[in-house]
Amino acid sequence: MGVVASSEREGEPEPEAKAAPALLNVPNVLTLARLVCCLAFFALLIYCSSVLRLPVDAEGDLKYTNLRGELREAHAGLRADGPGLSLLFDIAFGIFLLAALTDILDGQIARRYNLVTDLGRIADPFVDKIMILGAFTLLMPLTVHVTGWMVVLVLARELLVSGIRGFAESRGIPFPASFWGKTKMVSQSVTVAAGIFYCGHPGQGWIFWVFIVSLWWTLVMTVVSGAVYLGRARSLLAGTAVPGGAA
Repeated sequence: MGVVASSEREGEPEPEAKAAPALLNVPNVLTLARLVCCLAFFALLIYCSSVLRLPVDAEGDLKYTNLRGELREAHAGLRADGPGLSLLFDIAFGIFLLAALTDILDGQIARRYNLVTDLGRIADPFVDKIMILGAFTLLMPLTVHVTGWMVVLVLARELLVSGIRGFAESRGIPFPASFWGKTKMVSQSVTVAAGIFYCGHPGQGWIFWVFIVSLWWTLVMTVVSGAVYLGRARSLLAGTAVPGGAA
């Protein structure tokens, strides 16, 4: 009987193992595309800051020589919404919007079609932090309204979150993004987009107020979401972690 049963089992098709998502699937390609977009608008902001030498809203005008060897007035041209640097800021603004769009799409596609990979878990938050922290850092020499302590605050919060999340996941405790974390990310993206557009058009009052309001709202969300995370970290370190997460 044992031989017959064994032969019957051998004749039956074995259940197929569930295939793991491909390493370079659509979400991961979108994440890599976001990294390329970051490098592109970083390069544009670095070039603009090297030409201006002063923030766009600082006192005084500067003259610069463009790639064609033409002499232009930097700040005066920006305030008049003329060609040149304003166009470069507009291109950087468009590239950043494209990068933010890929950030929305890659997560939704990965969850909807079960395409989550280890590469995506590492690369997605890494590229997000590069995009936001790099943009805030490069906005500092372009506008007087983004100061060093603001960048340090955002950076400290991100380092704190990454450290505690890594500790939690090493204990097998997942830390998905919370409402406060998602709100913080949206506010940061709006601030960066508004800041880039403002630097290209400092003479337009409406974008100035959009930039200032979103900047301070981002700082508030940074502190609030960080405080929520610290509360969860306290529970985790005490061995009483609650379900849910913050990012």
